[in-house]
Amino acid sequence: MTATVSIQQYALPESLDVPEARPFIAASDLSNLIEREVWGNDDHCHSAQTRFESSRPNDYEERTTFLAFEGEGVVGKAVVDIPLADNLQTAYASVLVHPDRRRTGLGSALYAAVEEHARRRGRNTVMGWTDHRAGFDAAHDVLVPATGAGAFPAASLAARFATAHGFALAQVDRCSVLPVEADNGRLNALAHDAATTAGSDYELVDWLDSCPEELLEQYAQLRSTMSTDVPMGDLEWEEESWDGARVREGEHRLAREGGSSLVRAVLHRPSGRLVGHTILERRAEKPDTVYQEDTLVLSRYRGHRLGMWLKAANLLAVVGIWPEAKRIYTWNAEENHHMLAVNIELGFAPEGYTAAWQKKLGSV
Repeated sequence: MTATVSIQQYALPESLDVPEARPFIAASDLSNLIEREVWGNDDHCHSAQTRFESSRPNDYEERTTFLAFEGEGVVGKAVVDIPLADNLQTAYASVLVHPDRRRTGLGSALYAAVEEHARRRGRNTVMGWTDHRAGFDAAHDVLVPATGAGAFPAASLAARFATAHGFALAQVDRCSVLPVEADNGRLNALAHDAATTAGSDYELVDWLDSCPEELLEQYAQLRSTMSTDVPMGDLEWEEESWDGARVREGEHRLAREGGSSLVRAVLHRPSGRLVGHTILERRAEKPDTVYQEDTLVLSRYRGHRLGMWLKAANLLAVVGIWPEAKRIYTWNAEENHHMLAVNIELGFAPEGYTAAWQKKLGSV
């Protein structure tokens, strides 16, 4: 690392309207630069205001940011998220370096700050995620997780950095994209067939932005189950602790980010219980881009095409609720063969891959 570069822990200002916020805005610009470099488009870029709202303190996660300064310019960034309600041995981290300052030791210096902070906070596991566009040769010069599902290019900058710093590839997720169509006969047919298979014991309920109070705790339990019910590869992930307050905090944070969510859940009529859900999210700053988040059906209720019904019905609603939407992105573990098959049937196509990296720190 050059002598003119310094790494400092950055204190989040009260707003972006004060001079102290300039480094935060510059760091957000750096994040967007890297997103464009990886994906070749702006679909995963966010405004500084959105990132500011997601960085605010809450009862469930503590975020610490380190910035690398060259003079007054920001040339690197590291973020450490410390979960506070569950996964109390874990820290989630990311390290970004400006393309013009790579291979100077700056990334290693930023990661050293990450690891030191994780140890100070009593964490013995660090996890991180990196992306790569589709199109690489998955049969040559790739890393494969222990599950044997999926691959990530070994020669990529992210893979070389992660492995050089002691991380192992724990899982690979496939990023897929679905074009939004105004008149989608495929989705209509899939939703109808799935509803027929499900039968009269089930019905769908939905809400925009705010879960109905009478369903709140049931929905929170679904969110807890979702955190470990999907394949997790080699990630040492404990079930997240969700209650109604945590659901509300997430809804309020998304609203502050200019976001909106469309949730559809399936009700088991005989028991009166919610037994599955799916989530779509969109932010006003990116009206053409929608993200498919969680989809879960409780294990004892599977085999009735409930997952297909939930997803197809929710996707069909996008045109009416968010008419500017053009693309829907989703991520699934490569070993999650069932959900990948559902998404392919829905029309999703591979766009890229996300590597989940994990490092055990030993005694802290």
